[in-house]
Amino acid sequence: MFAGFIRSISPENDQGLSPHNDVGLADVLRLLRKVGAVADEAADRDGAILAILTAVCDYCAWPIGHAYVRDGDHLSSAGIWSIDGNISTADLAEFRTQSEETVFALGQGLIGTVAVRGEPVCIEDVTQKDGFLRAASAARNGLRGCFALPVKLGGQTVAVIEFFSTEIARLDAELLELLGFVGGQVARVIERDDVLKSREKLASDFENQVQGTVGMLGAAVSQMRSALDVLGNSNKRTEFCGTAIDQSASSALSNIENVADHMETLQGELADVGRDAGETVKTTHVIGQQARDMRDGFAALQDRAADAEKMLSSIAAIAAQIKMLGLNASIEAARVGEAGKGFAIVAKEVKALAGQSATATEEIAHWMHGMTDAISKAGGDIEHIAIAMDGLQQRAEATAVQTDRQAEICVSVARDADAAVAEARKVGDSVVEINQAIHHANTVSTELGEAAINLEGQGAELSARVEGFVGKILVM
Repeated sequence: MFAGFIRSISPENDQGLSPHNDVGLADVLRLLRKVGAVADEAADRDGAILAILTAVCDYCAWPIGHAYVRDGDHLSSAGIWSIDGNISTADLAEFRTQSEETVFALGQGLIGTVAVRGEPVCIEDVTQKDGFLRAASAARNGLRGCFALPVKLGGQTVAVIEFFSTEIARLDAELLELLGFVGGQVARVIERDDVLKSREKLASDFENQVQGTVGMLGAAVSQMRSALDVLGNSNKRTEFCGTAIDQSASSALSNIENVADHMETLQGELADVGRDAGETVKTTHVIGQQARDMRDGFAALQDRAADAEKMLSSIAAIAAQIKMLGLNASIEAARVGEAGKGFAIVAKEVKALAGQSATATEEIAHWMHGMTDAISKAGGDIEHIAIAMDGLQQRAEATAVQTDRQAEICVSVARDADAAVAEARKVGDSVVEINQAIHHANTVSTELGEAAINLEGQGAELSARVEGFVGKILVM
């Protein structure tokens, strides 16, 4: 709210201030034109209000004008004073200090009452006015007349201007109403200042938001560049790893293919070994069976040799009996003398034959004994051979079983090797795709880098354009 002083009206100059007087009306019109011009050309709120207060003080010939502004439900001094040069600062110090320190609630004192009613008020002598809070300091500083004018904006009092005189004040209703136009011009100044402040705030907020957006854009660009650097390093590392994987995969594929080839060769060789083992089993089985048959044959020979020895024993006994018979015949032939000579010859021959039979029988017995020992030894050897062939057959059968198992393992390993080859080829294909993806990522990174540079340039251009736009808005 604003306060200002209106010139005191005494009976001597009532005629000069009457709106019905041509000179007075011309003065009022000049005042209103000047106030209107100030309001139209105002660039600074406080300076414009001070100019309006000074214009009113000059018109009314009142030395003091002051302004109060509203803040919520209270009015406080705006610190804007129009003071005549003939009044010293010391003469007005107490009243001015109290005015600036006093805060009026709505409806309180002169200022609060004018703010609530929204109508101008004229007080002839404030030192005699009940409810005038600054009456004592006004009296001590020589102030008496007072005029307070509301400044209304949008139907609400936003300020009050007050004017003081050292004389008693008298203003008629028509002049009060006419001077109400001054409050409207002050309201225009305040409104324009509010609009300017609002526009400045809007422009500042807009600029801050845009600059904040530009800053965020710059930060995003920086982050993008950092991310691109990280992505580039990651791509290089991935490319290096991909190359190493490709080489390893190629080497592994070659090794696995070699293993698969060797396993196929080993599988064929094991199949041959298996077949040979099967044949060996059959051969050892046949040989074993033949050895067992020979063993049985030699056992039969041993039995027959034993029978032959028995027969030789019988022949030897018969030869011994024949020898005894020949001896007896020789004895009988000798007894009969000449008549027994022929019988003696026969007995001699029989005895000789008996000796030859005994000799032959002894030789045959000796030969049969040697043959029996040989047959016995051969039978034992054949028995060992049969036992060894049985063991060999068992080992051949076990070898055949192991060979079959090894062949199955080779088949399984070969199958796994084939699967590993297929997987290794897939890994190789994947590495190719990874390399393609890395190349694509490098291309995208390059494009993003160029886009980041463009964004940075566009952000700078946007910032410059916004600054220029805000400058144009502020000077409008």
